[in-house]
Amino acid sequence: MGLRYNRDVDVLRESPTRAINRIVERFRREGRDVIMLSTGEPGVPPPGEVRLWLSEVLKEDSMRLYSYTPSPGFLSLREAIVGDVRDIDGVDLTVDQVVVVTGGQASMFSTFASILEPGDEVILMDPTYFGYWNLLAYFKVKPTPIIATIEEGFQPDVEAVKESIVRGKTKALILTSPDNPTGRVLDWGVARALAEIAVDYGLWIVYDEPYKTLIYEGEHVSMYKLAPENTISLYAFSKDPGIPGWRLGYVYGPEWIVRRIALVSEAITYNPPSVAQHLVLEYLRNRELRRKHVEYVKRVYMERRDVMLEELSKIKNAKYMKPAGAMFVMVNLGEVLEPLGLDGAKLAEKLLYEKNVAVIPGEFFGKSTKMYIRLSFPTETPQRIREGVRRIKELLETLETRQ
Repeated sequence: MGLRYNRDVDVLRESPTRAINRIVERFRREGRDVIMLSTGEPGVPPPGEVRLWLSEVLKEDSMRLYSYTPSPGFLSLREAIVGDVRDIDGVDLTVDQVVVVTGGQASMFSTFASILEPGDEVILMDPTYFGYWNLLAYFKVKPTPIIATIEEGFQPDVEAVKESIVRGKTKALILTSPDNPTGRVLDWGVARALAEIAVDYGLWIVYDEPYKTLIYEGEHVSMYKLAPENTISLYAFSKDPGIPGWRLGYVYGPEWIVRRIALVSEAITYNPPSVAQHLVLEYLRNRELRRKHVEYVKRVYMERRDVMLEELSKIKNAKYMKPAGAMFVMVNLGEVLEPLGLDGAKLAEKLLYEKNVAVIPGEFFGKSTKMYIRLSFPTETPQRIREGVRRIKELLETLETRQ
């Protein structure tokens, strides 16, 4: 008998950003310069003061940065997170309601492993972050997508959510704000209505908020404030202070479920990275430094966002929404692509191979956005963003001429 494996892994799809990064790495070895409008990666490093502090600690002849840590993270870091959540969200937590994890993906996996069982149903938006579809399939959970339209600002349809609930089957509602991929910030009225539904029907709210400090217009909504017994909040330090490669985040919620999430997290990674915990602790302790850094980053990203929107306005029949937060613009090119027999995926392939511009096809975020592409604005300079969108326009015009 030959060697066998768990066929459940066959449902997993490679992240489109990671797949594109592999191609870009090859292109760069060939001397090709690719404009990266694909990845949700920060374009500003952590504050220089924090990096300088860490460089001095690295000179110590000690194991401080290299040792195992408590599985739920340093107590001092969890205390700092409690203070940070109080400052930003107005939410009072205890340290036992917080577990530090190895990045955003780990927060999702550990949470889903703790609350979901095969056969459960989970409500989520379409479009939404592509990682959810993967994990729900792996845990043998049925996704119930609710279409969020650009005409409604990608806000969740409250009535559609309520009508989709199946008592005894629906276990959770996944929400993100600010949203990846749309940049939508959850409306307070919508949030209150969804919180009431979750409480009435006994649903978990899994609230993914790694972009909550990157809001350009409007304000962040705390779902935990609205439904504290039902809400599990996920956060990653990938976007603020900007350490995606160092893999650090946290989960908070009711203490009894956080204890279980912590056990799953320990089973996966044993403990979060020590050096990342030290850096983030220093960052959170310096509150004025953090405030200034966030304001600076927001100014940089808003400039890049506005350049992208200015250039997109020059593309005929492109439909898009000004993102109030996060890092992305979803662009509906259906009126251009459908007559050409193309979709977002085929356009993204042509852009990468013919124009050296990397974007993400909309189909990865849901079935409703097959004619979309997602553009990311924080990583590249305003000049390169302008050039990248110009190349998109140029390719579309060339394709229309060829028809």
